[in-house]
Amino acid sequence: MQWEAVRASAQWAAYGDALGFITELTDTAGVRRRIGQDDVTTTVPWKRRIGGRYGRDMLLPTGAYSDDTQLRLATSRAIRGDGEFDAEAFAKVEVVAWQAYALGAGRGTKAAATGLMRVEAKWSQNIFATKAARYVDIGGNGAAMRVQPHVWSARDLTNWDNITRDVVRNAVSTHGHPRGILGAVLHAVLLAHALDTNEIPGPKQWRPAIDWLEQVPDVIAKDDELAHLWLPTWSDAAGIDFRSAAVTVANECRTALEAFDPTTPLTTETYAALVKRWGGFDDATRGSGTVTTLLAAVLAHAYANSPEAGLLLAVNTLGSDTDTIATMAGALLGAVTAGPPPGTVQDVKVIDSEARRMWDISQGREASTFAYPDLLRWSPPKATLDLVGHTPMGPALAGLGPLTPTDTPAVSNQATYVWGTLPFGQSVLVRARPDLRPLDENLLPGDVRPPRSRQAADVPKEQQLLFEAPVQAAASAEHRPVLAGTVPGAVTERVRRQAPPSIEEIVQELARNGFTPEQVGRALLHQIRGGRYGVERAAAFAGLLARAYLSEHDRPR
Repeated sequence: MQWEAVRASAQWAAYGDALGFITELTDTAGVRRRIGQDDVTTTVPWKRRIGGRYGRDMLLPTGAYSDDTQLRLATSRAIRGDGEFDAEAFAKVEVVAWQAYALGAGRGTKAAATGLMRVEAKWSQNIFATKAARYVDIGGNGAAMRVQPHVWSARDLTNWDNITRDVVRNAVSTHGHPRGILGAVLHAVLLAHALDTNEIPGPKQWRPAIDWLEQVPDVIAKDDELAHLWLPTWSDAAGIDFRSAAVTVANECRTALEAFDPTTPLTTETYAALVKRWGGFDDATRGSGTVTTLLAAVLAHAYANSPEAGLLLAVNTLGSDTDTIATMAGALLGAVTAGPPPGTVQDVKVIDSEARRMWDISQGREASTFAYPDLLRWSPPKATLDLVGHTPMGPALAGLGPLTPTDTPAVSNQATYVWGTLPFGQSVLVRARPDLRPLDENLLPGDVRPPRSRQAADVPKEQQLLFEAPVQAAASAEHRPVLAGTVPGAVTERVRRQAPPSIEEIVQELARNGFTPEQVGRALLHQIRGGRYGVERAAAFAGLLARAYLSEHDRPR
């Protein structure tokens, strides 16, 4: 896998998203209102209603992207420098924070994000049922559109087991229907083939990729958290066996392809007919994880030599899921395309930077790790409007850091909409209260951590990443974006002394949080994984924890 292929895959994916975002969920008259012409030919500035029926019409810059690229960047940040995917940070921090700046978000993913705000929820236990949605019914493409970084960072593109494990861990945090989960896996293995062979997968490769879906239950069985936490809970809620569900989904994909003739040229008419045949225009199935994946694969195969034409066909087929089909096709087409897309893409430097980090990881090189807030202290606001709050440094977005406004705020129905930039350069259009409330300092991350030295290798990586304080905060606070009239606040004692918390400090923090079972279990697990003396540390931790707990509760009689 070459760096240029990863970079182009990331850029073309974002370009397809930006093109399709313009035509998403509208008709010809709507496209004309948005850009002044009937067809999309490149990225341009345009207006869209943000915040629902009672929101505001906001000007979106040239190349503005939707939730597809937003969550793809979030997935990328959650992949550590050592290549491990931090599923808990992705679910509890990234997906929750995303609600403040989501553009074009799907109902299922939004419902799942709300569920993840619950203290007891975690990536493997986000089972919810509301009037609006049930976790086990969410089978859209919201997972498939964001999983490309797991492939870009893969050290062995032929090892589908490892890629599938991380894709499933990512997907199940928001999607509980097998079509949503397996659609993400199918897209990932097709992209892996494209990057490994430098050719777009065709019908000969689609078959084994679909067959692989029946092996996903075996991958789940080999992962402790998926097998022993997620799967039993999912089975109880869904009332079916996941293995039989995987066979059903694979058969649906096989049946769909039986009705497809790959020798027929894919024109405007034949593509529209295929979309209709596969349910891509129907409200109930338009955003299906598997349907979208198959349509993207067909488009990429047909337009391997003219990627721009393929994306324009996707985004101008109104009534389909234009942005997601185009973004997934773009990821495949970019993998075999030498150059960048022909139009402007917002935040291209950020996209390039994360693509480079993914490639460095795939090559076994040292790479940075995003310094998320300490999950033991992570307790997001109950209202999404409060995810953006006031800090001594000025406005900040929970989990992601200081927010520097770059445009004049627009106020509508007690909400403020404003474009801003995060410390790592990403542009976000946030929705917040007109008068910001204070944001708990425990919701603020440190700067991105540099690669660790070899001298620290004797400390388990997961313990370093979970419990280490964001030590770079003190050293680099002066370099962070600070609004006029504000000054950086004091950092905590633990940050100043640049040391991970002791067992005693961890127990004290658990006590302050009310001994939340999830946090207690997570802390204990990381003590057990503490290397050579893990058992001894776990025993000491359990003793201190028991004494602290009994000091605040009635002793058993």
